[in-house]
Amino acid sequence: MIKGVIFDLGGTLMYFEGQWEQVAQPSTDALVAFLKSNGIAVADTFPARFLEQRERGWKLAEETSIEHTVADALRDTLTQMGHLSFDGLLPRAVETYFALGEARWTAYPDAVATLHALQARGLRVGLISNADDDGLVHRQVERLGFAPYLSPVLSSAAEPRWRKPDPRIFHLVSDAWQLPPAELAMVGDVARYDILGAHRAGMRGILIDRGENVAWRKTPDELADDPAIQPDATVRTLAEIPGVIERL
Repeated sequence: MIKGVIFDLGGTLMYFEGQWEQVAQPSTDALVAFLKSNGIAVADTFPARFLEQRERGWKLAEETSIEHTVADALRDTLTQMGHLSFDGLLPRAVETYFALGEARWTAYPDAVATLHALQARGLRVGLISNADDDGLVHRQVERLGFAPYLSPVLSSAAEPRWRKPDPRIFHLVSDAWQLPPAELAMVGDVARYDILGAHRAGMRGILIDRGENVAWRKTPDELADDPAIQPDATVRTLAEIPGVIERL
């Protein structure tokens, strides 16, 4: 019997309206203005070098399953440009950078109702998100009305920075709930993170597939034949989750 359900965040409970490219430049401009207003003048090469550090972090995160945060990328960029003291500005700088994009994240129409239904049935409900900023995850969970239902809320940007599919981040939830992994299910939209990680942790995996053909959800060729990446169930909407949980 399933006694707890863990959800992914982006692409599962919420979606981004539009394209990140539409807010990337204004977000970087806002970051540069914030830095300059706090006495950190950066050269015209800053946007390209910051993006380079972010891309390096994304690559390392994929290779190691250890998160590299936006704060890491910003600190490394500024250090390379000769700025060695930030006086606690990095958290506010990162929040400024994300502010414009945050408003574009929207809850799926059935997200809150599904969380409420699971909680009303006595199930534990939590969240694990691969994300490069922990504050962003918690702000969105609060802003979109998920917070009353989710505990714990974990992101890979918080220490110890384990990323899905590392089973250790899944076990943080089973340990917190004091429930065996076999009694938990993970719901997510990316099989190589959510399903593979759940199975490696001894949990069930439910894939939400809304038919969106995006490259970052594609299963790598080297994992295509791995039985651990095959979901225990596949749904098209969050509203199907309570019924699926009853059958698992």
